[in-house]
Amino acid sequence: MKKQPLTFRSFCLSVFKKYRLYIENAIQAPAYSRGQGFLYWQNRLFTDAIMFAMPLSLIALIPSVFVEYREGQIFLVVFDILALLVVGFITLSRRLTLYFRKITVAITIALVAVVLTASLGSFSMGCIYLFSLSVFAALQFEDRLAYGSIAVNLLICLGFGIVINYNLLDIPITHSVTFSHWVIYSSNFLFMDLVVVTLIRQILNGLQRTMRKEALLFSNLQKELAERKRLNVSLKDSEEHYKTLFFQSPSPKLIFDMDTLQFLQVNKAAVRNYNYTEQEFLSMKLSDIHPDEKIEEMLHHLSAPVNYNDVLPAYTTQHLAKHGKRIHAEITRSDIRFEGRQARMIVATDISQLVSHTDAIRKQNDKLKEIAHMQSHVIRLPLTRIMSLSGLINDELSEQADPQLLRYLNISVNDLDEAVKKIVHHSEEIMAEINAEDMR
Repeated sequence: MKKQPLTFRSFCLSVFKKYRLYIENAIQAPAYSRGQGFLYWQNRLFTDAIMFAMPLSLIALIPSVFVEYREGQIFLVVFDILALLVVGFITLSRRLTLYFRKITVAITIALVAVVLTASLGSFSMGCIYLFSLSVFAALQFEDRLAYGSIAVNLLICLGFGIVINYNLLDIPITHSVTFSHWVIYSSNFLFMDLVVVTLIRQILNGLQRTMRKEALLFSNLQKELAERKRLNVSLKDSEEHYKTLFFQSPSPKLIFDMDTLQFLQVNKAAVRNYNYTEQEFLSMKLSDIHPDEKIEEMLHHLSAPVNYNDVLPAYTTQHLAKHGKRIHAEITRSDIRFEGRQARMIVATDISQLVSHTDAIRKQNDKLKEIAHMQSHVIRLPLTRIMSLSGLINDELSEQADPQLLRYLNISVNDLDEAVKKIVHHSEEIMAEINAEDMR
């Protein structure tokens, strides 16, 4: 690409950009950040004022020095040049605080006003610089120093008034202005000076209050945004935690729409336990996994109100897995909001093995009851008969029978009787435990 030729305008813009960067770095190097609000605005204004005043002051300095030199006022020539150099040196000195540099500029303006008024014999030049002093102080300092500049102007006017009235010094102002005219000039000047400073301070104080409110609002907004960000992170973490608990839970969990009973979400355990794929589940309703005889029971439990985050007591029912397999399930449920819809989540714990074990135990208990009944009634009856026959033999046939045989018979009958009594006692204890368990 061909390089564009450097025009006079682009050259001037380049020079001004470098000059501006130099002034900004020199004045605001120790500077203040934007977070300080009003103070930053004042410092920015001071920087811009110096940046434009330095080159533009030559517009006034060059003709003034030329005329003063032709008229033989060498003192004014030296003073004007020295004043500009002092202002430039002080304001661009990075070792000095910005506040001190502002004070130096204010003092220099006051000295220029006094010297020009005294030397030129006219209040017009002094009025310009004194008025500039008040405006500068009102813009750059607090109320105390802003109104203090008016006090300084008042003292300067009083000082010149005394010199003019009593002709204390042989200077041009004492010959060109009468005391009465000076009073008129200075009183009108001080009046306008006070009005302008007051208006500027009211505007700036209002601006400062507004900026403070904006800063406070911005700070509160930042805190609110930070808190919202923290809540969003916490919500995201909670959502991830919920998803982990839901999808990785070993118990089947199913979410369905309360109005349509359509499944909205299922976890991996449900897919694994019921043998339906997730897509198949999402095309089904809650009633599709219930046997026909359990639909009415399902609707009854579905109509029970549940408050959000509350869990109703569990109940047991039967579900149908794929290919018609029946699953005994213990159901706990709670209402939730799912993608803006009223939904319910159920946890269907598979208790099929528990039910099978319970049935097996119940069958064993039934057998134990039957055995206990046989022991207490069926076995006892023949034993009673044997004991009766043994007693009859002892009474009627004791002389004809072998005594030793009768003794062994009695011992055996008594031993058998004791054994049966123990069996009956233990059977009664078992029966009592079984009956108590059934009552639970």
